[in-house]
Amino acid sequence: MQYVGNHHASPGPSSPQPRSYPPPRPSSPPRSWPAQAHENLDGATDAGIAFRPARILAADLPMPLTCSFRCDGAALGPVPLVDLSTAGFSALAPEHLGLTPGSILESLVVFLGDRPIWSGDAVVVRASAARIGCRLTSGVIDVEDLRLRATLENRVAVLEQQRRRLPAEWRAAVADLRQLLEDARDEVQAREYAETNDPLRRRDEEARLFEALRMRWGAAFYDAVTQLHAMSRALDPQDVALGRSYASSMLMPLLSACPLHRRAYEKPLGYAGDYRMMELCFAEDPLGEGLFGRFLFSIAQNYTMARTVVARERVVRAAIQETAEADGSDPVRVLALAAGPAMELRRWLERATVLRRPVELILLDQDRSAHESAHRQLTRILLERNHGMLPVSVRCLHFSARQLVSPRTTEECAVVNETLANTHLVYSTGLYDYLPDPVADRLTRRLYGLLAPNGRMLIGNFEETPNTTWVLDYPLDWPILYRDEAAMRQLAIGLDPRPRRVGITRDATGRCLFLDLESGA
Repeated sequence: MQYVGNHHASPGPSSPQPRSYPPPRPSSPPRSWPAQAHENLDGATDAGIAFRPARILAADLPMPLTCSFRCDGAALGPVPLVDLSTAGFSALAPEHLGLTPGSILESLVVFLGDRPIWSGDAVVVRASAARIGCRLTSGVIDVEDLRLRATLENRVAVLEQQRRRLPAEWRAAVADLRQLLEDARDEVQAREYAETNDPLRRRDEEARLFEALRMRWGAAFYDAVTQLHAMSRALDPQDVALGRSYASSMLMPLLSACPLHRRAYEKPLGYAGDYRMMELCFAEDPLGEGLFGRFLFSIAQNYTMARTVVARERVVRAAIQETAEADGSDPVRVLALAAGPAMELRRWLERATVLRRPVELILLDQDRSAHESAHRQLTRILLERNHGMLPVSVRCLHFSARQLVSPRTTEECAVVNETLANTHLVYSTGLYDYLPDPVADRLTRRLYGLLAPNGRMLIGNFEETPNTTWVLDYPLDWPILYRDEAAMRQLAIGLDPRPRRVGITRDATGRCLFLDLESGA
């Protein structure tokens, strides 16, 4: 079960100047593209038999795509286009004008934004109350040329907006950070190309090198990021998107050498903090493209919030151990919400030897790939430890926070009211970083209602961290909802029955705050 939502903006007529152009996704260094897929050359069936030339969807262009024309002596436009091909287009049906197949559109002009890109004549070939389909009768349109021009013109327009609206000191600070990265890349690559290292001792030599570089260069880098975090607070909220685009275009071509930065930016699973990102935070050896990429990986792992990801695992693991050791005869039930790779469960199982009570581990996540990784690794550990004789069961539920808060089907209600009921420990480490207060409140009440008498709940949330927050928010476009201690305690207000204990537990870095409470008997 999974809950996914998206939407697309509809094309519309051009608006008056000055126009606000959406920032484009900046280019990164060449990526490792998958192998080219080739057609099997067996032909098509059914509706796919008739060939249709490639089309550009107006919704995919950064500027409105419209047209104007004359028909039966009447001038009309701008009319929003839906799509455009080499030989024709479809458009929203003009109001108060009953166009029918065969209607001639004279003096037709197609506009990209406010600029004409094609002119000629066309004829209506299909018509409905909502749309018309037209065939060009006086030439063709080079759609790939149009796509390229639209993209480049949008980038130029965005650059002009960035120069006009973003403070010069702010842009200069981003440029200084880029220069810092370029200098490090050049020096590190020069050392790599010199081949002075011992291949048999590369791991140890690189570890010493990276530690020494972090002492000086890393300190300057983290300080520059912290300064940009403070400067960005003064940006007009309407200019934040421009700032993110500017920071990404300036910094990602360099930061992409590091798999942590690159994955957060590219979001291959649709969101930044996916299970693989969490696994990378725990990696023991630096990863990346060349020596510079591995160096940046060590820089990324030493962001305070990356170290917090590792440190908060210890808090949860200690809670699991304490719960498993509690007196009782019934099986211990542990619920991991938005479980991701379940690093805390992996590490707990790797150290578990003798358990006083059976343990049921229930993992909830809306990402199937996270379950694949977690289940594979947990199963491997259980088979390796006592040949699978440890009294631990693992159950992965493909279930979202939305389904947990508002179950709609009989099956969803059964999961909430039966499968998850009477749990001894409920915890979440990163989900609340993305939940606005109303949703967080409702989810907290739901989780609290799942607890067995004297059960424990641990809800984690990042606290804003200057030397990391700006990198996530701007070049990586990874915004997070931060909470302080007062905001975390607010989540516990109104829980019924009243908890026996409500407290705040911090990890070793002090940047992850856990709402730590116990239910009443």
